[in-house]
Amino acid sequence: MKKNIYIFFIAATIGMTGCKKDYLSLQPTDQQTKENFYHTKAQFQQAINGAYAPLQGLYSGSFWAMGEMRSDNTSYEYDPYDRSGTDKEEIDEFRELNNNDIVDSYFNTSYADIQRCDIILARLPASTVDAASADTIAGQAYFLRAFNYFNIVRMYGDAPLVLTETESVSDAFKVAKRVPAANIYTQIIADAQAAVSKLPLRYSALTDKGRLTKGAAETLLAEVYMTQKKFDLAIPLLRAIISSGAYSLNADYADNFDIHKENGPESIFEIQYIEGPNGLGSDFVDTFIPWDYYDTDITGYEIANGAQNGWNIPTQDLVNAYEEGDKRRDASLTDFTSDEYGIDLPFIKKYQSIGAVKGITGNNFPVYRYADVYLMLAECLNEQGFAGGGDAFKYLNLVRERAGLEPKSMGNANPDLNVSSQDAFRAAIAHERQVELAFENHRWFDLLRTGKATEVMKAHAISERAYKNDSWQINSAAYSNIRLLFQYPLNEGNLEH
Repeated sequence: MKKNIYIFFIAATIGMTGCKKDYLSLQPTDQQTKENFYHTKAQFQQAINGAYAPLQGLYSGSFWAMGEMRSDNTSYEYDPYDRSGTDKEEIDEFRELNNNDIVDSYFNTSYADIQRCDIILARLPASTVDAASADTIAGQAYFLRAFNYFNIVRMYGDAPLVLTETESVSDAFKVAKRVPAANIYTQIIADAQAAVSKLPLRYSALTDKGRLTKGAAETLLAEVYMTQKKFDLAIPLLRAIISSGAYSLNADYADNFDIHKENGPESIFEIQYIEGPNGLGSDFVDTFIPWDYYDTDITGYEIANGAQNGWNIPTQDLVNAYEEGDKRRDASLTDFTSDEYGIDLPFIKKYQSIGAVKGITGNNFPVYRYADVYLMLAECLNEQGFAGGGDAFKYLNLVRERAGLEPKSMGNANPDLNVSSQDAFRAAIAHERQVELAFENHRWFDLLRTGKATEVMKAHAISERAYKNDSWQINSAAYSNIRLLFQYPLNEGNLEH
């Protein structure tokens, strides 16, 4: 039976955290151990940098499958020659079992990151780190722990709540038992509030670009409150982000995804990648290109037929969602004619760049952008009460204006632009978020949060069957059970017994 990653991580550190020192167990002074690490500012800086690292794997590996491909935004191109990617196909079509590798990997990697944060927060108070630096380090750890738990509880529901450094394998098994999701939300809020209070608005050093800020923590906490329908608590957080003056919309939507303009004025938090064979690169452009695109103009290399390509392919539902003249469409996706099926297939353009090494580029992945804050605030204001011409319309239309679209308003003579009720505004926000944040791992969570997942995905199933059966046979079990939670990993369930 496979052991979960966070158990392995804990067991691997027992030598540092669980052994008592005596005169026979002298520790080498040139190695990092419990006795000589987690003391200085430089050491804790290394530790917090290490707590960011698992996010790279999550975003390049499983998050886009579970946050975007699970929704009506993207699907996959069926590859009859390489059937080794069925775990992703299962997620797209709600067919995954509790031993699905993608679902298992996301869970394990998240808890490995949580344990890193637990260790930092446990060791920091006894260190020699000055108070200001300690706050910044702790704020990042609190954010990362809250962020991981927020995604876990939305994906799996009840789950283990591990808040302390685990010092033995037996301790690790003790904390494997699930607790109610409500308990986890309580901790998420406490951690996010701590992050808001401790993180700086911005950093002065260029080497800190991409590091977590107060604005990122406020955005996270606001999204948590919105998920709990506590819109009144989210509003002041979102207004604070706007009034801080730390962010602004890029004039050109495409600049958000330009590899040469990363961490720009609209970026609140994005996952950092570095091009090159250093283990820090991203492969989105290769993963998201159809497997039968044989030209070299997209990636700089001929695409090799195989299960590493053809994922997160935009659906016809999403393509149809773009209004005529929406500049975001051309910045987000493009199409080609499939050599295999003879049909036009779209693919994601947002993360497209040509790297010096195949499959290892430096494209970052956005987590929170300033446009998202505008749309979140517009949604919250509308939930507090519909007001024709109020601030909710202002923030919605700021996003539309950047996209080259006409504003929506109450009583507009154009029926496509007329929004005359609270429900109509909800639909307008949902549409705007779908196209503005396409391929950024928000769509599935938006459907869950607004209670639209079952309705939307049942309709999507009909359109997918009609579209795909013209070219390839969709699995007969696809979309037969629209589950709102992913299967709880088999190995994790076994640890509870």
